[in-house]
Amino acid sequence: MAVLEDVPGFKVVVVVAGEKATEYDDPNDADRERPAWPTSSKYIECIDDAEFSVKAYITGDYAWGYRNHELRMDVTADGHQVSSKLRTRYDDPRVHFKGRETYCNRTQQWVRQKCKFSAISTVDDAKEERVKSDIKIAKDLGLIEVKIWRCIRVGPSAYQSSSPQPHVERNNKLELAEKSLKGRATSHGTSFSSAQETIKPLRYCTANTLDEDGGPIAEFRFNYRSRDALKREMVIPRSPSPDSEPLARMSRAELERLARERLNQLQGGNVKEERKSVIKRELNEIIDLADENARPSKIARKGQVIDLTEDTDEE
Repeated sequence: MAVLEDVPGFKVVVVVAGEKATEYDDPNDADRERPAWPTSSKYIECIDDAEFSVKAYITGDYAWGYRNHELRMDVTADGHQVSSKLRTRYDDPRVHFKGRETYCNRTQQWVRQKCKFSAISTVDDAKEERVKSDIKIAKDLGLIEVKIWRCIRVGPSAYQSSSPQPHVERNNKLELAEKSLKGRATSHGTSFSSAQETIKPLRYCTANTLDEDGGPIAEFRFNYRSRDALKREMVIPRSPSPDSEPLARMSRAELERLARERLNQLQGGNVKEERKSVIKRELNEIIDLADENARPSKIARKGQVIDLTEDTDEE
């Protein structure tokens, strides 16, 4: 669950297929250009066609009171707004963003479409116009953002239907030009379920953010990737090779014992080799001890030849 030390009082989590997603630290967080406001950046694993939602919590550590303000929470996926909710200090501190809520002109009812992860497929389309268009789409793919603003409610607002979303939202099949993803490990994007859940009509109001804040007071970023993509970005370690698995399961004591045994084997082999060479010299050479400068000379011997260098099985 993501939190911010600089702004106590908020907790945010992404729920994937009914389970809280495991969060991983962003290995490049220190090198990224950071906004002026406190920001948390995490990575999570996504699963093909799995539905997801976002849960936010306002804890007792949050300091209300200033100008009797309220909180506006915005959730976006891949750069497109999913939902926005307003909370006062008297409302339920648990906020659940279950999906995109909109008004259907065809049925004249309010409906909710659940968010889900869709794998990106690529096509070898090198047309400049297609590549430029897809680069804009790919720029924000793979990112869920939650921004929290302090605001003052002005009054009720009449509903205005949102404009059609870009290519990615209209088509659940995420197909991009291969060149648009060059150098990126993005594996998935957000789409919406075809099934629509009918919900009660929503109420909208106008709320102005506080000018003195200069932006949101907190931002939570969740970069979602497939497991393979997480490994490519070094967010999680790569799977060990089959040959290294037995060693990976050994304790430090076992590894030290194995190293000592191997060292003893190597040292024993060296001693044996030295002994072999000395014995061979004694059997095949005669040295005249009276002549200091004499060189060893070989003589022919009769009888059975015995190979003393042969290893025995008793070790």
